Amino acid sequence: MKILIVEEALRGLKGHWFQYISDIVNGGLRVGHQIEVAVHKDACKEILEALPCRPILKKTAFGGSAAPARGFSRIKQIIAHNRSLYNDLSALLAAGNTYDVIIATTVRIDHLLAYVGLLLHFRGRGFGKLVLLFIESVGRYTSNYSQLHISAKLYPLKAILILFRLLMGRYPVFLVTESQGLARQYEQLCGVNFPIVPHVTALPPWKVYQSDERNVSVNSDKPIVLGAFGFTRFDKGLDILQDAIRILGQRDARRNMRFVLQWTGDYRLPNGTRVCKDPQLLRDSFVQYIPAFSSSGEYYEQLANTDIMVMPYRRAFYFDKLSRVAIDAALAGVPFVFPSGTWLESFANVHGSGVAFRAEDPFSLADAIFIAVDTFEEIKSKAETRRQFVAPAFSAKAFFDCIAGFHATT
Repeated sequence: MKILIVEEALRGLKGHWFQYISDIVNGGLRVGHQIEVAVHKDACKEILEALPCRPILKKTAFGGSAAPARGFSRIKQIIAHNRSLYNDLSALLAAGNTYDVIIATTVRIDHLLAYVGLLLHFRGRGFGKLVLLFIESVGRYTSNYSQLHISAKLYPLKAILILFRLLMGRYPVFLVTESQGLARQYEQLCGVNFPIVPHVTALPPWKVYQSDERNVSVNSDKPIVLGAFGFTRFDKGLDILQDAIRILGQRDARRNMRFVLQWTGDYRLPNGTRVCKDPQLLRDSFVQYIPAFSSSGEYYEQLANTDIMVMPYRRAFYFDKLSRVAIDAALAGVPFVFPSGTWLESFANVHGSGVAFRAEDPFSLADAIFIAVDTFEEIKSKAETRRQFVAPAFSAKAFFDCIAGFHATT
């Protein structure tokens, strides 16, 4: 297939977008697809050199530092963004460029009217099918997670998605997402059944990044390395992990553990409390704080030398949402500690290995870390056994095979 991927977040290297799109593109090229990527007009040199880019997109809805617009200002912003995206893509198609598939990988309301315009104007001329990938939650669950409530603020999104529902029988457009939970949310929002596509990720050859032959066990002299990587935000729960590490210290239960915590910046709790690196842990030889990664290689090096991944995530954010870090850990044969009652638990049951804890409870997290270290050989063996099945399930081939199988119904 000849494919155009649209990702306006590809401007700089911050965030997961560059690695995610690179994994899709490189994997797709290896299995014979022709791929181009529409990126921001100011995309950095590294992006332009690494990917087959068309730097044509004038706006991005991602990475802005300004306060979010509200009310009528937000409506004007949405209309302007859609108009800009439509103009950018329609100019590309009007110039005679044709594609079997156009795939938009991070879709928001800022983009949807532009794609309605493309469907109406270019159907049968510029592209064969249009695939729109939605990765953001659209509702909030009750405290017991039995019901999903959708805010009235999402009614404009709902109205546009219902318009797509009406178009789907006549035009080759497909609305997709990455997890069963998110599919349920969108179906409740607009009545459309969203197919699931795999989240593509791939790891390079491991030996290049390993500092030594990691033959770690509970009884060895080498410490078991527990890593927590990603952006430091409220949803990631680093405050909970810091509390759990202190609890382990108070119990004198850390034994041969060493923690590597990525800290990309302080953040605030809902009550206004600022979360910073813990002064006590900063002085602790068992704990190492590392900054944001400046390259994918730095991330791979840390992952390759991590024995157990710790994911102290808050349940509300990961009840339906997937974690790329969890998939990478499973690909690497690394067991992980994860919150129960989330997507991570269902993923671990099928693809990974690890120990669950009660979400947002530092005492339960401390217990889970202790159990994971105590049973390391067992959970590591299970993770290594399952890793061979993870790569095909989350490969670019699986992703494009899903898309190739989409056919419009009339």
